[in-house]
Amino acid sequence: MLRDVLRPSDWTRRGVLITVGSVLGLALAWLALQATLASLALTKAADQSAVLRAALVSGDQETAEAALDQLTLFADRAHDNSDGPLWWLAGRVPFIGDEARALTTISSGLSVAVHDALPPLMEISGDLEADSFTVRDSMIDPALFTSIAPALTRSADAYAPVVEEIADLDTSGLFGRFQRPVVTAQNQLLEVGNVLDSAARAADVLPRVLGTEGPRTYLVAVQSNAEVRPLGGVPGTWLLVQTDNGRISILETGSSSDLPPLDAPAAPLTAQETALYGTTVGTDFRNSMLNPDFPRSAELASSIFATIRGVQVDGVIAVDPVTLAYLLVGTGPIVASDGSVLTSENAVDVLLNQSYINFPDGAKQNAYFESTARAVFDVFTAGQGDPSTVLRGLATAAGERRVLVWFRDEALEDELGDDVIAGRFGPDGDAPTVGVFLSDRTEAKLQYYLTSGTSVSSSSCEDDEQKLTVRTELRSTVPVDPSRLPLSVLGLSPYAPPGTMVLRVRAYTPSGGSVEAVEVDGAEVPFETQVSGDRLVAYVEVQLAPGATSDVRVRMTGGEGQTEDGRLLTTPGLQPGQTDVGFRTAC
Repeated sequence: MLRDVLRPSDWTRRGVLITVGSVLGLALAWLALQATLASLALTKAADQSAVLRAALVSGDQETAEAALDQLTLFADRAHDNSDGPLWWLAGRVPFIGDEARALTTISSGLSVAVHDALPPLMEISGDLEADSFTVRDSMIDPALFTSIAPALTRSADAYAPVVEEIADLDTSGLFGRFQRPVVTAQNQLLEVGNVLDSAARAADVLPRVLGTEGPRTYLVAVQSNAEVRPLGGVPGTWLLVQTDNGRISILETGSSSDLPPLDAPAAPLTAQETALYGTTVGTDFRNSMLNPDFPRSAELASSIFATIRGVQVDGVIAVDPVTLAYLLVGTGPIVASDGSVLTSENAVDVLLNQSYINFPDGAKQNAYFESTARAVFDVFTAGQGDPSTVLRGLATAAGERRVLVWFRDEALEDELGDDVIAGRFGPDGDAPTVGVFLSDRTEAKLQYYLTSGTSVSSSSCEDDEQKLTVRTELRSTVPVDPSRLPLSVLGLSPYAPPGTMVLRVRAYTPSGGSVEAVEVDGAEVPFETQVSGDRLVAYVEVQLAPGATSDVRVRMTGGEGQTEDGRLLTTPGLQPGQTDVGFRTAC
């Protein structure tokens, strides 16, 4: 019996198992140690990247170089601790494979960033401070952008493969102490990629935009969020701005009342557009922003303007009062035409509510808005305040789709690509895009009292089609006794009692999608659908009495093959926040 227990073959097998187990244990322990070191290095690299960015913006060359040295040190440390044959093998092992691949991919991307993409930026770091890009005395030197364009292009080209690899990295399944540094690094690296790409294209485009090839004229449409439209609000005030070899000036200002509705559309409308928005989208400047695809809305707005004023503009820029509030953080207060002081804290309230109360007469309202718009323009082009804060304010507004730009020149328009500032709402690829946009039906200024929020959830994936539920919550904060508000706020709507909002909610499916049902406050309701390009559009009208809330839910299906994470576009409102957000796929 004892001899049987001690058979050499058993000891050999046992020894092999013990040896293999020991090796695996040591390998896992070594991987755990390296992963910990890599994640710590990523955290420290994130801190240094923030220091580097701030130093570049402020023009602090010494701090920027020191931060880059530290960033490179931590990037190399993260890469060294997450690379090699053992990590390649770990990436294919169940349970730990996702974490291993994520650490390896992020660390590799960071290494490319610091060794290949950032050095060209350091060559021009002295020209990258915010003060260099600030308009001074109504002038900005186009030669600055020409000089930095080659380095920005080299940097963006070197980084482009990293963005593609990191964007495809799914970090939703990560857990434990590695999740936060990996996700943080992923977001920062993707942000760097977006900034580099946008900066390279901007440096190439801006000299022409600033009139180096001859004077250019732009129509600036100021949208009032108090009377909501899909892209923000009614374009009630406009400025005609000219650029000539870097010099920026106002040619004319006016209001929508200076652009009376036309008898016929200023540009041909498609049958789809007429069915969705009516003919006023091409005849009434106030309704020119009904199409959530900004290039088309800008084209229609410019056609209406050219027909009435006889000026064909080279581009259209849309902004809103929330953008102004962001800019005032950097410029400091300005004095309005009535002697009141506009600050970053009160600008939205004054421009979207108090002004209508203080100036119930339409002509006086228009004069106030026009003079205020000119005052803001003068302060901005004078270079008043802190330039880096002003630029951050502009960037924030652009990120929330509050600043939109369209160029008549197709070459310039193509350079914008799919940047958020282009405001495009075109066909989808493998990632579905859902749009939910609001439009006022009362010609009142009640959306100052509106709060709204929209979300999308993907519940299942059948035959490569996502089942989506789109939820929009609406709430009116109109005073319970609306009679205290003037007619300039309440309007003269035939659709509802004074103080009651009437909102058209349009929900756009992904390309090739379909609409299953619409619920309002928990009950299914009849709904109409129209076609917009390759999307279906379901729309309902919602009445919101003072203080009331409403919950609109649209069940829809995405297009076939759209299995990736999705994107949601919504109407910018008064509340700061993203109007271009993502949602997770169920596929």
